[in-house]
Amino acid sequence: PLRRVSGKVWKATKKPTNRTMMPKALKRSFEQRIREARDRKALKQTEKEMKDEKEAARKAHVAKIVERRKKREEAERLAAQQEKMSLRKRMRVKRKELKNRAHAKH
Repeated sequence: PLRRVSGKVWKATKKPTNRTMMPKALKRSFEQRIREARDRKALKQTEKEMKDEKEAARKAHVAKIVERRKKREEAERLAAQQEKMSLRKRMRVKRKELKNRAHAKH
């Protein structure tokens, strides 16, 4: 088989690892390597789930804060609007809202 050869003379050509020549400390059976890979994958999955839960909790907290802020701003806006309106105008708007509600039910 023809392969591309590096032109760099200092680069040693590598050969496939001969597992029988490896030291005992580095030798592991195929089943053991598969088991370790499966364990690593399970650990990564667990870590990902934990990160996702944490992110979801953070997003829910932020959404709650934003919602609370919107409600407060709306209440402040309505309070300012109420101060501006005269009593007569308030009554007129209230009647109009009641009519709209009645129409919306039908």
